[in-house]
This record gives sequence, structure tokens and C-alpha cells, in this order.
Amino acid sequence: MSDDLGRLRGKIDDIDAGLITLLGERFKVTRRIGLLKAVDGSPVLDVSREQTQDERYAALAKTADVDGDLVQRVFDDVRAAVRREHEKAGGRAQSHPSAD
Repeated sequence: MSDDLGRLRGKIDDIDAGLITLLGERFKVTRRIGLLKAVDGSPVLDVSREQTQDERYAALAKTADVDGDLVQRVFDDVRAAVRREHEKAGGRAQSHPSAD
């Protein structure tokens, strides 16, 4: 394996670690949002927000020269996981209104 290939693979590993760290941070924030929605009785799904975000993701993907369909699929998966967590948070908030 050439030094360049090893160096580039190391860079990919670092980027992947950063992506996972960012996903962790994103989920920490969305968990708090889920609890707020549960306490307020707000719906889990905000269609208008998702449409706005989809447009933003498409623009960002284009700017980053990344396949827009790939970006959409990734965020569809992330949002599906967030909705599942929000639904769970709804049950916790009803049982424990002071949950943080």
C-alpha cells in the first residue's frame, strides 16, 4: 500500500469519527427538543420544518458537490431515528413532566 493511500485512508477514518461525533451532538439536541415537544404537547412531526430543511440540504449538497439523493436518504434515516426518540420522549414526559 502506498504512503498516499494509507494517509488518505487515515484522513477518511478521521472524517468518519468526526461525522459520528457530530451525529452524537445532533441527537443530544434533538432529545431535548423531543422532551420540550412532549411537555408542550407539540406533534413529533413538523412537515413545514422538514420541507424547509430538505431544500436547505439540497442546496448544501450541491455546494459540497455531493449527491443530493444520498444526502436526502441520510437525513431521512436520521429524522426517522429522531422521530422514534421523540415518540419515546412523549411517553416519558407524560410519566415524568420534569424530565430533562
